[in-house]
Amino acid sequence: MARRIATIVLGVLVLGAVAGVFYLTNTDNASIWYVRVDDAAAQRKDDGDEEVWEYTLDAYDEHGGHRQLAFTASKRLRDGAYLKLGYMPVREVVSWEEVQPDQVPDAARERLA
Repeated sequence: MARRIATIVLGVLVLGAVAGVFYLTNTDNASIWYVRVDDAAAQRKDDGDEEVWEYTLDAYDEHGGHRQLAFTASKRLRDGAYLKLGYMPVREVVSWEEVQPDQVPDAARERLA
């Protein structure tokens, strides 16, 4: 009986671990945040032969919720550009892309202006 319970518990733990790995590696689960690039927040980091820029910016979601997010880029980003960030717990910012101001939800755009 104890062996059967141990097998069931182990099976549940393995399934939970597999589900957790899938969740953390699937960027479709990322929450969306919006930022406006501020040149003053850009810090150049030397990473060997590569040029890396690090940004820490105020980010807003579609409802106007606030969070400060840090991310890196392989080039200096255009000052004043609006970015759409994909954010996941543990992994932090997993993607970013430049968007037009009219693609930013009103609540976020008002706070970024």
